[in-house]
Amino acid sequence: MNTSQTPAVLPAPQGAADGRARARTVRRVLLATDLEAASSRANEQAITLAARDGAVLQILAVAKRHRDRERLERGLQILLRRARASGVRATSFIWHGEPAEAILEAARTERPDVLVVGARQRRYVARILGSVSAKVANESPCRVEVVPA
Repeated sequence: MNTSQTPAVLPAPQGAADGRARARTVRRVLLATDLEAASSRANEQAITLAARDGAVLQILAVAKRHRDRERLERGLQILLRRARASGVRATSFIWHGEPAEAILEAARTERPDVLVVGARQRRYVARILGSVSAKVANESPCRVEVVPA
């Protein structure tokens, strides 16, 4: 897992030799967030990326239980206001299910140019079994930026 202070980018976009090529290809950013404090750096990175490239930002939260929905809706509204205040065209949606699988399905369905997801430091056992960000980075159909907490 990347423990540096800069996001890991996996894999590089095809044919992009420098930042200028990347800027032309980013039209849609998908942010997968749990809206917890540990995700705040990933949230800000996605907003910054979308603002810089003039991309549409799609914000995804995954509810594992039905009772999570109300909390997620409130958090998404706050994040949407923050993105829009930065000049970003943003939408949000909530999917139900296991986070990694829901994020991967959203990436396949929404077809973003880049998927931004946060990563947390986990205990040894969780690192062996895998984390949501690791599974997403390994199986995503698009470029992934993993932003450490």
